[in-house]
Amino acid sequence: MPSRNIKRQDRTLPDKPVQCWAHTKNGTRCSTFVVSREGEPVPVPYCNLHLKSGDGALRKAPHPFAGYCLVANFDLPKNYRMVFWGNRGRCPASNKDDRSLSFYPPNPKTGRNYIPFTRTLKTDNYNGVINPSFTGDLLQYASCPGPNERQNLRSTFQYFGKRNGKIGGLEYVTLEPVPKNTQLCFWYGSGWWSARDIRRQDIGTKRYPAPGKKRKLCNQESKTVPLFCVTSIKNAETVK
Repeated sequence: MPSRNIKRQDRTLPDKPVQCWAHTKNGTRCSTFVVSREGEPVPVPYCNLHLKSGDGALRKAPHPFAGYCLVANFDLPKNYRMVFWGNRGRCPASNKDDRSLSFYPPNPKTGRNYIPFTRTLKTDNYNGVINPSFTGDLLQYASCPGPNERQNLRSTFQYFGKRNGKIGGLEYVTLEPVPKNTQLCFWYGSGWWSARDIRRQDIGTKRYPAPGKKRKLCNQESKTVPLFCVTSIKNAETVK
């Protein structure tokens, strides 16, 4: 059973206030309701306090070679929801320490970002990136699993914000129960590594372990669409 009775949150609905998804550091669900900040159909579901401080169910922790990693403060249930959020804008050069994600603003009426009557992500509405630098976002510290590890977190393609808005977000959910002090990690996509000429390596440590790869799921990484911005400084797009 999840410690401190941490439970998964409800999905957001367009044009309806949503209870802040975050928990306090003692495991209590935030009671503040979040409303649209700039006319967006579905706002980033964190109150202003937790936009600054981050979800108390998570924390960034020092890592021997990655700088920081993201770990669970409590036992988290499967499908626990969290948001990767930041300022919307141009994609930084890939030779810098960026963690930006591509932003595809949701439909202003439905709040979703799928081609109608399908489960296919709509990708012809690119609108810059979500840049978490200089914000209270914690998911920017989630590492990519190494060759002998697997992801325990994935995006749902539920975006928050609006086209040309100031901030944007992307929903992530846990794929399995995550024990306290375990790292939260997701697949960055092979393009992220090749664009930076970095070699992948296992990120689990004795203090903050990462889930080991299950051989029967060895091809699972290929099913995840990479969303990290891999644009180089020479072909960075200008966002209008």
